[in-house]
Amino acid sequence: MNLKELYDANVDVRESQIPPEWRDSFFQFMMGSTCSAEVDEDGKVKEFIYYACDFRSWYFQNKEAIERDIKIDKVIK
Repeated sequence: MNLKELYDANVDVRESQIPPEWRDSFFQFMMGSTCSAEVDEDGKVKEFIYYACDFRSWYFQNKEAIERDIKIDKVIK
C-alpha cells in the first residue's frame, strides 16, 4: 500500500508502512506527538502506530512530492 492509499484509507499507520525514503521526514514531523505501540508478551515494543489524523497532516504538507514520487514509481515499473 503506498502513502496515497494510506491517506485515502484514513487509518492509523504502522511504522513499517512508511517507505524508507519518507521516514526521516515523517519522524521529524511526529517528534513530540502522541502515538501508540504494539507490544509483545514481554512488554517490549514491536512497532509504533501513528494516528491517522497526524499522518494525514504530514501527508498534506508533503502531498505534491509524495504524489510525484508515486507517479515516477509507476512509470519506472
